[in-house]
Amino acid sequence: MKTSTKAVLLSALVYPGIGQLVYHAYRRAMLFILIFSVTVYWYLKEVMTQYQPLIDKVKSGEVALNSQALSAEMSKNPIILDPVLVNTLTYTLLICWLLAIVDAYRIGIKKDARASF
Repeated sequence: MKTSTKAVLLSALVYPGIGQLVYHAYRRAMLFILIFSVTVYWYLKEVMTQYQPLIDKVKSGEVALNSQALSAEMSKNPIILDPVLVNTLTYTLLICWLLAIVDAYRIGIKKDARASF
């Protein structure tokens, strides 16, 4: 398997930026890893902030830990995530991931071409 294929698969299937690490493009790798990680952190933080009251009710015993009780509680107090924030974070994740894949492929093609000479 060509190293360019390995780099693309690592960036696509493992984590954005890992393919750049294969080619020792450390700055690019850190950029993709940082952007992706911070975006995932914000996304999870937003979700946890919205669900924390429900989690607290389950912990205190006010709401039973079964699907019917949770469903009833969520229908009484719906959890609404900010759609603009969620869309922005989702698009940031997708763009970062796709750019990491394309960049890993581009770097791999250049390195494979140099190795064949």
